[in-house]
Amino acid sequence: MIYCILTKPHHVEKIVNFLNEKTNIEYFITSERYEIDAFDYDLGVSYCYPWIVNIESKEHKNVTWYNYHPAPLPEYKGVHVYEKAVKNRIKKWGVSLHIMTNEIDSGEILYVYDFNLDSPPVNTNEIGCIAHYKLFQLFKDTIEHLQFKPKNKHQLIGYLKKGRNNYGGKN
Repeated sequence: MIYCILTKPHHVEKIVNFLNEKTNIEYFITSERYEIDAFDYDLGVSYCYPWIVNIESKEHKNVTWYNYHPAPLPEYKGVHVYEKAVKNRIKKWGVSLHIMTNEIDSGEILYVYDFNLDSPPVNTNEIGCIAHYKLFQLFKDTIEHLQFKPKNKHQLIGYLKKGRNNYGGKN
């Protein structure tokens, strides 16, 4: 099983370090928009990747795609989620893992890890830093289980119960 991991450049180092040190996952990782079709792979993972992946194209039709999203779904879809959090003076936030579709952040939600904040964030950087810390913890707890290609939250939770899981997210 070969993973294709798409992300932004500043996430590459932590993902590579974790995967190489703590897993046996075979993968390639890229932040280049047009490298997605340069490799053969069985599973696609978007970790805050800023580009839309046409998962229904002939190149991707046999690949299951997952997305790690730094906000609670389905309430906070898209790219401007931190601005909404600051404007709404939220005191509760979350991070999500879902199956990708061609509609942004609208696939089957597999896991949402909700958490309370001590106070509303004062700017987007504050909530972004908190969210990305929590999102990477969710990544570390779930990435190996994606090899089984869970199609719904119950399947993922079943795999997590057999392995390690540090979260008490929505099941």
